Amino acid sequence: TQINMESGFFALSPAMLWYLDGRANVKRTPDEKPNENYARELMELHTLGVHGGYTQQDVHELARVLTGWTIDGNRNFLYRADYHDFGAKTVMGVTFPARPQAGGTAGMDEAMSFADFLLNHPATARHIATKLLRWFIRPDPTAAQVNVVAAAYTATGGDIKAMLRAV
Repeated sequence: TQINMESGFFALSPAMLWYLDGRANVKRTPDEKPNENYARELMELHTLGVHGGYTQQDVHELARVLTGWTIDGNRNFLYRADYHDFGAKTVMGVTFPARPQAGGTAGMDEAMSFADFLLNHPATARHIATKLLRWFIRPDPTAAQVNVVAAAYTATGGDIKAMLRAV
């Protein structure tokens, strides 16, 4: 099923799926691990940061949430429900109950719901604020600086222009 890239969800990037091997993340047997590269980088680099409060088990479970995300022959994002793990999962306290295998975009709601959780998490606000301050101001921003920019993130729902004004 093709997904509209205009949704604005950064994780739908075919380039990221390709580079981080997310395109090869399919449901596995209980003895096999899913490909965790994409899940780890979404949390570590793009949202929460390395000290964002997630565990290795959270990475594993997020990888299961992201099963079925791939790319088509033209390198566009493609979701395949037949590759999705419909078993029960818990990521950072967010629970996704087991449900019957389905087609279409069934299973996409798990990832989209968890994306909202990540984007609204306080660690994401701090991580992105710190990255902006390091790029534009100094390599070691103060806690006060991070708090001001993180507050702009939280108040505006992640509006980068507002964060840059705070910087």
